[in-house]
Amino acid sequence: MGYAELIETLQQLPEDKQAEVLDFAKFLAQQAQQQGEWPRTLAESALAELMRNPLSVHDFKPLSREEANAR
Repeated sequence: MGYAELIETLQQLPEDKQAEVLDFAKFLAQQAQQQGEWPRTLAESALAELMRNPLSVHDFKPLSREEANAR
């Protein structure tokens, strides 16, 4: 669902129901933030975590520059 569809649907609701939807959306956003589903900064993101703790593969040896260019 895109923003346009969401807005169009909300416009069809009476004002009191629109307010309910907004309150619920704020509640969900607050709950997700408290549970840590959304990183507060880039340093707390999944990408930053992966960069701090890269995946390792047993017996993996990266190609040298020469080996990579020879292919």
